[in-house]
Amino acid sequence: MNLAMRFQKLRLQDFRNIPFMELDLQSDRVFFLGSNGQGKSNLLEALGMVSALRSFRTQALDCLPRKGHAQFNLFAEVEHEHFGSTRLIIRGAKKGRYVQVDEQKVTKMADFIGRFPVVIMSSDDLNLLRGAPAERRRCFDLIFSAGNSEYYSVLQGYHKAVANRNRLLKQHSDGAVLDAFELEIAPLAIKLNALRTAALSLMAEKLKAAYIKIAGMDEIPNLMYHANCGEVQTVGAYLELLQASRQRDFAIGSTSRGPHRDDFKFQLAAANAREFASDGQQRALCIALRMAQCDYYQEVMACQPVLLADDVLGELDRERRKNFWAACPHRLQLIATGTELPDVKEGWRVYSVLAGALQKD
Repeated sequence: MNLAMRFQKLRLQDFRNIPFMELDLQSDRVFFLGSNGQGKSNLLEALGMVSALRSFRTQALDCLPRKGHAQFNLFAEVEHEHFGSTRLIIRGAKKGRYVQVDEQKVTKMADFIGRFPVVIMSSDDLNLLRGAPAERRRCFDLIFSAGNSEYYSVLQGYHKAVANRNRLLKQHSDGAVLDAFELEIAPLAIKLNALRTAALSLMAEKLKAAYIKIAGMDEIPNLMYHANCGEVQTVGAYLELLQASRQRDFAIGSTSRGPHRDDFKFQLAAANAREFASDGQQRALCIALRMAQCDYYQEVMACQPVLLADDVLGELDRERRKNFWAACPHRLQLIATGTELPDVKEGWRVYSVLAGALQKD
């Protein structure tokens, strides 16, 4: 049986424009209804914090406390069939964050990431198609890290090793010193490349299936991995690549070749989705990616995540909106926002949001 996670309660204090709020979320379908700028997205942003302790809208923690306040407080009660009823406390401020799970302080990100899987859809997902490679790497690294603790460990080790090499490059250290650090980087780079290849292959399968449910068979998507090191697959070959690029790396003061320069490409009907897909197709592709992420978590974690959809359907035609709601698995808790109610209104617990406050309709 596929297991499922559910939010039961949420309590917020001084988060964004919300002075204080308590929410009963014991429903499979919850909808926050209201005009733009009232705080609907803030609620999803808070719920999304339980997945990776970060906002899906900003990387700056000091943006989250309410204006004039130094800290926000978040309490969530989650029902999880692996862990049972779990209580989380997250406090955040400019100086850092404090996390507690069932009265135990969390000190290592590795002990937390992926434990409470949440998938967030937002209009900002278009940046995954239109933005820089760093946006795509960050997205897929978060997905794959949540699904695989080994991936997170290798990723951390690789970035730490590259940072050390960059420091030596800036100091113009001699070749013997660089040799030692490159021996540390190379196996991590090859392992990371292999883990990305395997994970992306599975994600590509899930993306095709999800997109067909939303848009039909006429437009088949693909997700491709563009490794910066090309066909390099052995430690020895990667060491040769690093040594060949040393002169350039000394000049720029950073490591120019490796997985930290990888990219991921989206195709639709065998064409580059960024350049040839319409606005509606691009939005449908981004939604399908998040649906694929749900399926990916279900397979690798044996657990359905919670899906948070932040006003993402406004640019889709009626048929694709209908297909989206139909494609959402019934076992999955869906918490959504919008300026209009879903086409199918039955089964939803609806809250109206106005100026950081809400009422149950």
